[in-house]
Amino acid sequence: MEYTIRKLRTLTSLITKGTTPSNIGESFTDDGVMYFRSELLGKQKYVDKSSGLLFISEETHNKLKRSQIKSGDLLFSMAGYLGRSSLVSDKDVPANTNQAVAIIRFLHDVCNIEYVYYYMSQKWFIDYVCSLSAQTAQPNINLEQIGKLKINIPDRKLQNRIASILSAYDSMIDVNNKRIKVLEQMAENLYKEWFVRFRFPGHESAEFDGGIPKGWIVKKVRDVVKRLPFGTLYKTANTEPEGKVIVIDQSQDEYVGFHNNEPSHIATPEKPIILFGDHSCKYQLMITPFSLSENIVPFVGCSDVLTTYLFYLIRGIVETTEYKRHWTEFVAKKVLVAPFDLQKRFVDYLLPINVAMQKLKEENWNLSKQRDLLLPRLMSGKLEV
Repeated sequence: MEYTIRKLRTLTSLITKGTTPSNIGESFTDDGVMYFRSELLGKQKYVDKSSGLLFISEETHNKLKRSQIKSGDLLFSMAGYLGRSSLVSDKDVPANTNQAVAIIRFLHDVCNIEYVYYYMSQKWFIDYVCSLSAQTAQPNINLEQIGKLKINIPDRKLQNRIASILSAYDSMIDVNNKRIKVLEQMAENLYKEWFVRFRFPGHESAEFDGGIPKGWIVKKVRDVVKRLPFGTLYKTANTEPEGKVIVIDQSQDEYVGFHNNEPSHIATPEKPIILFGDHSCKYQLMITPFSLSENIVPFVGCSDVLTTYLFYLIRGIVETTEYKRHWTEFVAKKVLVAPFDLQKRFVDYLLPINVAMQKLKEENWNLSKQRDLLLPRLMSGKLEV
């Protein structure tokens, strides 16, 4: 198999970057045209719109012509989250982006776009991009440097085969993610029905005082949580691409790597643990053994608050646009706590749903590991296809 080293700019019709609306005197809006930032890149093959999505008006979008995104573009983080990339699908447009994101538009007759995406997703490639960064407070590279990045590229037929193999893994992961979202929505709907709309079992005969069921108590978060010891902390650079224990990082929705030592925390479906990112404010419910990277607070519910119920109880705080702060401010917020027996009924109902979601997540971890192990072998030609 013959490979040719090509500079990225020879495979593209356009390499540009975005613009911040404030540069032209505009601002963000509550809805409208999607506006992508670098935080949304690198989590999955296509842009992850599940969190951190902003909007601008159509008028602003039309003014920012240079940074208008098209389907088939590759978005590449050139500042902050350096080197992360995602493809743009038909569902992702119209959209725009800021100056921390490079828009790379490929020549379709020259290369397979998915092949180039996978090539640029290799860990060594991202590490190389990071090594090019200017020595400033925020890591960054410029458009000229991006255009000079070298891609090892075989003939088109082989590009297509490699992209097809790797895409099959991502397609299975995407299907599982959709199933997870359905299960998450089922759990969220039940929580809102019982604990927000107060249509819990027996609500017809319940007594209310000031719109609140009697027996429900307003408490501060600090009074319903119990912090756990951090345990051994693993830096991302010290993790492995595979292993028996996952490592969780505050900037990720899932995991950053694995290790083969004993887990720092033992979580189970019966004894879950909540993780809270001290800076990112991201959170998740763990029901499998794990270890931590830095800046994550592990905690459980106190004696009269079940952890799974607590997880849904705090969602309303974390997901509001007003709350984007640290742990100290988070625990000062107030929540309405339901009686223990109602919490128990809710948790029992959710148990099979949470177990099903965990199995799907574990399947995705395994698919990701298999894909990432294949990736460098396919790209180097060591594994023939």
